[in-house]
Amino acid sequence: MGFRSGRGVCLRKKSTVFILLITLLFDLTIGKETRPLNSIRLRYRPQAGSSNTYTLEVEASAKVVGMEEDVSRAVPQESRTFGKFILSDKILEVTPEGKIYEELTYIDVKLELEVAGRKEKLPFAEKLVGKSILIRIDSEGRVFSVEGLDRLGEEIKDLKIQEMYVQLRPIFPKKILRVGDRWENRTESLIPIGDMLVRAKVNEEYTLSGFEEKRDGLCAVITDNLKIETEGRTVKKTGAGDIEIDLRGEGSGKILYAFEKSKVVFSRIELELTSKIRSTAFREVEEIKMKHKIDMTLEEGVRME
Repeated sequence: MGFRSGRGVCLRKKSTVFILLITLLFDLTIGKETRPLNSIRLRYRPQAGSSNTYTLEVEASAKVVGMEEDVSRAVPQESRTFGKFILSDKILEVTPEGKIYEELTYIDVKLELEVAGRKEKLPFAEKLVGKSILIRIDSEGRVFSVEGLDRLGEEIKDLKIQEMYVQLRPIFPKKILRVGDRWENRTESLIPIGDMLVRAKVNEEYTLSGFEEKRDGLCAVITDNLKIETEGRTVKKTGAGDIEIDLRGEGSGKILYAFEKSKVVFSRIELELTSKIRSTAFREVEEIKMKHKIDMTLEEGVRME
């Protein structure tokens, strides 16, 4: 019995050592992956020569409020805009200082406007296909130059798809973040309203909400709350008359950033806005009030119909 007891003690000791070794090896194996769950410094650090394809979809609706339908035939009571853009984003260079030179190319473009139930394709948008622009950003995601817009026609330049693409990617703070941490970004952006893009002030509050495993690896989950307003009036001159717009509203979004591969794999922003529009083309009314809903989604890969 004594011999067996000693053997049992020996086996227990060996088992304990074995479990400790397995635990140590397990910790060494996953330790690198679990560290970001506690804290992380988010930055853009792509490899030069790498490229990704994205689908950018935009859906915007507008509806007149507080006005009888027969007040003016010149005022569309309700309209919707649909846009789908397939984009290639190629990293041309990454400098030692962290500046990123990327080439954005429009592979396919579809743009459609629906007014009073009638849909109309906007063919000039297709002229974007094959065109490229050069965007320079820093490691936090702030744009410091854009080149190549001069090669596009005026109608195409007015689309400013590159600005929508950029605003769907988060701006990172220069600090280490923990889950629940928040940071702010204030900028100007273009909001699609009907067949126009309205420049507005945007205040964003980002939150690192957690982490989520995706095909491209572990992703930081970032939520985004937005407040939007125009500064003064946005004026557009058209053949029918001058247009002035005051715009206010708010929205929310979700972003998935695969930090090991340094790329956004999904981003969506939903906005609800109120506008006041004045135009010399609408002689029967002094001001038009409208409600707007805008949904913009950026997703890695090509999304088919």
